Amino acid sequence: MPKNKYVKREIEYNMVIGGRYLDDSASVEMLISTMRDGNMARLYSKDALDNYQIFLEKYFISSLESFSPALGLNYRIITIDGSNEERFTGQFAENGDSRNEYHCDAVIVCDTSIPVAFRVGDCPVVLIIGEAPVDIKIMALVHAGRAELTAGILKKTVGQMIEKHQMHILSTTAYVFPHICRNCYALEHVEPVVLEQAKDFLENVDDLYHLDLLEWLTAQLEEAGIRRLVKAHYRCTAGVSQSCVSAELHKSKNFKGLFSHYRAVHRKELEGRFVIVARIIDKDYEDEEKIMKT
Repeated sequence: MPKNKYVKREIEYNMVIGGRYLDDSASVEMLISTMRDGNMARLYSKDALDNYQIFLEKYFISSLESFSPALGLNYRIITIDGSNEERFTGQFAENGDSRNEYHCDAVIVCDTSIPVAFRVGDCPVVLIIGEAPVDIKIMALVHAGRAELTAGILKKTVGQMIEKHQMHILSTTAYVFPHICRNCYALEHVEPVVLEQAKDFLENVDDLYHLDLLEWLTAQLEEAGIRRLVKAHYRCTAGVSQSCVSAELHKSKNFKGLFSHYRAVHRKELEGRFVIVARIIDKDYEDEEKIMKT
């Protein structure tokens, strides 16, 4: 499969995130759709695939060269490298196939520039970026909701990155993206295993459990050995609580909001999902292209 050509693009962004490149060298690119880009989940929109393709095309990325798996509840970790990249390209999976090949909760990408896209409504997504031997960039996109954190998916993913790819833990940075805040996330019932594992991140107010997913995932990343966590892209997706950390942002008429399952249920709004896309920029490929053009 031909690798994506990297072209630096000057496109005005919005109040959801502050930028598209996660470091000064622009070695990792990330994108987040908003409600204006349309619904990204087939369960709630027959146009989901079209919306996804149009969104990527705005940034000169082809959906035929990207991978968007079905997420949830099997705690599987998929690894994509140069040897198996073609198997996953062009997949926009809703429920996975009969072999469960495209159903997972984490994707590790090493030595390839394939874009990976997760479609979520309130759950945290964490991007982990590090260095492997011979200056190879490695990243992982992790679905880190309540069930996944209970299963320890973050720690398992970091463990695989270290054991199977020799990722240098001191080189590693984690980025957390928009999800529901502890004030908005109010639950009537919590599973006993969550009560035990997340007891330091739960607060009971008026017979409702408020779960702080951000603090819980931060603790798991620290246990895995990651000390650098960037929260600059974090916004609350729901905005239903008066104490919400992003309440004022949600009230702004200029705010290009995100789909939220929790907000949709509470306010009887349109249900949907937004997409978070990340890819490693292939700088060597870019340099070769420049040489060929000169």
